[in-house]
Amino acid sequence: MNGYWAYYALILLSSYAAQNPYLAGGVVLLWLLRGVVPDPVVLWRALGRLGSMKAQAAANPANVTVRRDLARTYLELRRPRRALVFVLEALERDPNDAELLYLEGVALLRAGEPEAALAPLVRAVAVDPKLLYGEPYRVAAEALLRLDRLEEAEDALERFVEKNGSSIGTYVQLARVRSQRGDRAGAREAVREAVATWSQIPAFAKRREVLHWLHAHALRAWL
Repeated sequence: MNGYWAYYALILLSSYAAQNPYLAGGVVLLWLLRGVVPDPVVLWRALGRLGSMKAQAAANPANVTVRRDLARTYLELRRPRRALVFVLEALERDPNDAELLYLEGVALLRAGEPEAALAPLVRAVAVDPKLLYGEPYRVAAEALLRLDRLEEAEDALERFVEKNGSSIGTYVQLARVRSQRGDRAGAREAVREAVATWSQIPAFAKRREVLHWLHAHALRAWL
């Protein structure tokens, strides 16, 4: 019975949208802008703690932890330039902190500086190769793709899936990169890995990865 709740919700929402097209349009617009507009739940939580963290940072210039937390929060709020301010302040006090270097790379990438993002990401994995289950490699791959450096992006994606083999989205991205490079056999292998991974991950992860799973099946039919 529980598996049908989404169908009931879709029917109700469709009925409501037919009566309120402007509201429905607003919902669609927010969904399309989800990469720019922060999650409302994240926004609510962040606003509740920002003031306190900023006061702590002002009171103690040596507090690296609160600056790291501020950087994470501003990244959640889609404000990478503001996040970068606190990352750099923290790095002045702890220049070899792997997570801070990773956050610097993320902030630079989201601020539109993919080339500059690469150096701190490389340093992050040099300090801690196991950091965040290889997440710096995934971010580096995104930066390299924006720079159209496909061979290096493929290498970064391969390194990421070596450390985190449960990301269907990354296998799909790897398949697309290999296809662009003319390696159709390698692309098909990445798609097979994506489909196989789906059967191994728990239900909560499947809900998060369902669009990537559908994309993998579409790619399998095309390759």
